[in-house]
Amino acid sequence: MASTHPSRSTTPDTIKATRRSPPLIPFPRLAMNMPHFPSSSTCSTTTAPTSAGSSTSHSYMASPVQTSITSSPDSFRGRMSHTSTPNSFDLEEPALSYTNPSPQPGSQTSSDSVSASRTPNLMRRISRGAASRIRRRQSSTHNNRDHSTGPVILRRRSDSRSDGKKPLDVMDLGFGDDEEEKDDQVDSLGISGLSSSPAPSSRSVPLPAGGVAPTLPAQLQRGIVFTKMTKNKKKSMRFWIDIQAAKVYWDQTNPTKKFYIDDIMEIRTGYEAKNYREEFQIPDELAKRWITILYADPDRSKGRSTKTMHLLAESKPSCAVWTKTLEDVSRYRMALMAGVAGSRHCEAALRAYWHQEMSKHFGDNHHTEEQELLGLEKLEKLCKGLHINCSANILRAHFMKADTHARGSLDYNEFKDFIRRLKERKDIKALYLSIVSNSGQGLSMDEFFQFLRSSQAIPVEAEYDHWVTVFHKFARKSKSKSQLHQEAMSNIPPHVNFDGFSAFITSAFNNALLPLPDKVTLDRPLNEYFISSSHNTYLMGRQVAGESSTEAYIKCLSDGCRCIEIDCWDGQDGRPIVSHGHTMTTSILFQDCIDVIGKFAFYASSYPLILSLEVHCCAEQQEAMVTIMKKSFGDSLLLERVLNKFTTLPSPEEIKYRILVKVKSSDEVDEALFMNDVATAGRKRSASSPFARPVPPDGIAIPTTLSLSSPPTISQSEQAIPVWGPTKRSMTSTSISSSTEDSDTVSNRRDRKKKQKSKIIKSLADLGVYTRGQKWTNFEDAESRTYNHVFSFAERNFEGMCKDPHTKSQLEWHNTCYLTRVYPSGFRVKSSNFDPNTFWRRGVQMVALNWQTYDTGMQMNNAMFASGTDRTGYVLKPKELRHPRHSQDPSREAPSPRLKLEKQLVKFSVEVISAHQLPRPKGMWSEDSFNPYIEIEMFSAEDKSKGIASGEGGLDASARNGMSGIGLPHRRRTRIAQSNGYDPTYHDGFKLLLETKYPGLVFVRWSVWNSSDGKSYNSPNSNLPLATFTAKLSSLQEGYRHLPLFDGAGDQYIFSKLFCKIHKEAPESGDIARNSIREIREERVSIFSRINQSIKRTLSNERRISPEER
Repeated sequence: MASTHPSRSTTPDTIKATRRSPPLIPFPRLAMNMPHFPSSSTCSTTTAPTSAGSSTSHSYMASPVQTSITSSPDSFRGRMSHTSTPNSFDLEEPALSYTNPSPQPGSQTSSDSVSASRTPNLMRRISRGAASRIRRRQSSTHNNRDHSTGPVILRRRSDSRSDGKKPLDVMDLGFGDDEEEKDDQVDSLGISGLSSSPAPSSRSVPLPAGGVAPTLPAQLQRGIVFTKMTKNKKKSMRFWIDIQAAKVYWDQTNPTKKFYIDDIMEIRTGYEAKNYREEFQIPDELAKRWITILYADPDRSKGRSTKTMHLLAESKPSCAVWTKTLEDVSRYRMALMAGVAGSRHCEAALRAYWHQEMSKHFGDNHHTEEQELLGLEKLEKLCKGLHINCSANILRAHFMKADTHARGSLDYNEFKDFIRRLKERKDIKALYLSIVSNSGQGLSMDEFFQFLRSSQAIPVEAEYDHWVTVFHKFARKSKSKSQLHQEAMSNIPPHVNFDGFSAFITSAFNNALLPLPDKVTLDRPLNEYFISSSHNTYLMGRQVAGESSTEAYIKCLSDGCRCIEIDCWDGQDGRPIVSHGHTMTTSILFQDCIDVIGKFAFYASSYPLILSLEVHCCAEQQEAMVTIMKKSFGDSLLLERVLNKFTTLPSPEEIKYRILVKVKSSDEVDEALFMNDVATAGRKRSASSPFARPVPPDGIAIPTTLSLSSPPTISQSEQAIPVWGPTKRSMTSTSISSSTEDSDTVSNRRDRKKKQKSKIIKSLADLGVYTRGQKWTNFEDAESRTYNHVFSFAERNFEGMCKDPHTKSQLEWHNTCYLTRVYPSGFRVKSSNFDPNTFWRRGVQMVALNWQTYDTGMQMNNAMFASGTDRTGYVLKPKELRHPRHSQDPSREAPSPRLKLEKQLVKFSVEVISAHQLPRPKGMWSEDSFNPYIEIEMFSAEDKSKGIASGEGGLDASARNGMSGIGLPHRRRTRIAQSNGYDPTYHDGFKLLLETKYPGLVFVRWSVWNSSDGKSYNSPNSNLPLATFTAKLSSLQEGYRHLPLFDGAGDQYIFSKLFCKIHKEAPESGDIARNSIREIREERVSIFSRINQSIKRTLSNERRISPEER
């Protein structure tokens, strides 16, 4: 049914009149159902809703999406919510969304410009002009997304069907997946989660009858009234859902007042949004009418990647239908993209996609199936909407092959063949044919196992039953039930055909990273582990003027962080707050932070969480902090030492599900601290004693006894355990950091004659059982020998100490026995990160980074804790960093000689076979060609003046002198693929070699770049890679693997992958390594010599040329 709303004029005068006029569609007064807010504004008087960007008036009953997308899809986000999801996508009432055109952004801008030109105030004119330019730029960017088919980036947040136990994965989304898929519970990297809770049921999305897409309920078509809450005001306004463009908007005259459903990260209602409701003083009886929506901000306005919107509905039913509609549309769009554009073939998704496109084309007009055709021009637009970034020539060639009737258009069956040709994996086909003896029959179990052993380096016998199950799973792939029944009746042995093999190669069972073992045991002392640690955890953006939010804690804890920082200051009404002191950052309540931490503390890992407190509160508010933590954490808060651990640190296994507090000591308890008093061994057990097991999170079982089956053997050099200390800060160029007084600097410590008096009260200091913060003065002081102390250093101070060989030796010896923490310099006003290898190689347990900034340092940190048992947030340090290289303490008067670590030779090879569905550069015009190439980098922990690396294959883009180390990776590049970002083929092989004392700290990074002209590398406009993947070399699995890709904010692309073959060799040491290293050095000297000789000959020839000849 066509829209009944006539088109409207969009001249500036009309727009002004529209602003002054009452709404075309009246809605009831808010006083009837809404609570009274003294400060709330009057009701918004926006006009009736329109379908932004729409120029047609036919029905969109079955079409929530359009057919083409912007040329820059990297801002799209796949988001899911926590609210309950219906079993079907048939919403309450199939009806039409509003389709009357909205006022054009351009006309509004011109009106503002005219008004601004008449304003005498210069600053106001400049401000309005800038705002107009920004609005035009943003509106042009966002409007292109109105035609997106669905998201291409996945935010790692759990969805409503997982009960919050597991992060959402695109592999869980599909149309009509077979029963086998119900057992696949994997995260966004394809690795099973650590949670011990039962696996949730399948998350595959069922299609409504006939493949009809979600439609807009009647009560939402005229918009729905909410009270929009901000810190400054509460305003009632009408919100609309444009189901065609999949966006939410609330001001037709301002194109920036909207967000896309694909950008939604989470929708919180009820108890999930309790902290936000209390912040706005909303009573509990209105909890079921409260909605908090978290969505991504692709433009990163105000330096943050996430925005939050708080809404209060008029009634419970309107709240429920709003959240249900948003989730239905979100899940449908993600599943549609996975079924049509993903690697799997899904007939139901293709039919649903075809149906919605035909519905948009014909509307309600009667037509036959023979009339349902797609031409080449329309098909090209559909491919853009499906994130298929290949040249028009490639699309035309596939179109011509699929057009069997030679009529210049495709029917449904031909369209299905066209998609099949696009998805065809010739690289996997070649691999399959190379290992199968009878391609018609398929891979036998023996052939499949031989492939796993020889190519994938998998010890099949170690998990034989598991791999037998995997074989049978993929043998059933792409076979109908009748075929399977016939094979079973005929006793035909199962075989894996090409479709099944292709599904295996792209599945989580063939992940690039090591899988999580069935049993995890971390039984070494804490000081022998690297610990995933965060600095300024509460910040969402920059540390000078960023926003503080509890969402930052949720993200870090959900991603496995085990040490978080809380900067505490005096708040109003005796309520402590969390903020970056002496800066322009916002603040949040300490109570809210603790509540969120208590809920998410063991979401991703069951191993201990360390709270690093930086306390600037008065005594009264410190007492309030203690009360809040004890009440919120309950028995999870560690208050006493564990069992016999009175002079040594416990293992992570012994304090699972415990929360440790890192806080400075109090003057009242210093004496007991240095006496190592063990009198507490006979102390009466209280309800909060470590012997009383904590109450676990929902669904997680805790053993009734401490796990001491394998007690660690602790030598004299191992009498301390690394714990998370508080992140400190130094003085910045723009402000004084809140942690200046806690920072362990070098210059003032040696000259200080009198120790500063601690401001920490005893009850708070008592919480620092195994993590007691101490100021560093020197390594001879008694405080440097207490088993539970933690030293914290700013990065520059630590690096300065390492310049002195003797001090560096003392530091390294200290870090084998006690805890140390290093945090970014306060001069990093943009919250950038350092190279963590700089401090890991010195044995620092807690290398704290700014998690809100996804730069190379943060990528390496994620890679450190990304696979196997490392995902617990605790990584066992390499052997050379766990045992001291001195037989005695080097701080003594006559220290023993320091043992020198021998360099080892690390070799590995990578073949970049192909790439798939790569993201186009942001801002690229649709007519511009996309010419991707791949860059591979090798990072080591050596000083760049001493490290040596070399390689073969591709183009060498590393330092000319052959040096490699901290801040200077060895770098090589593939060739440039011309005009093909969909499935470029490379087959470029690289052999990389590195000499290092730290083979366990070698990282490899793949990055995708674009050549603007198709010939040159790293053009001026390509200052950042389009996508990256970083892995620790020891974590990578060998063989043919698909590597996931991530954008600049750390969000995973749903479909973008690199297909590589990886081979590793065991590190070599001794004479073999020394001979190889000698050959490398001689080769390097020879290269330098030839270069110098060539330069000398060139200069000599130039001197012989006479001025006349020149």
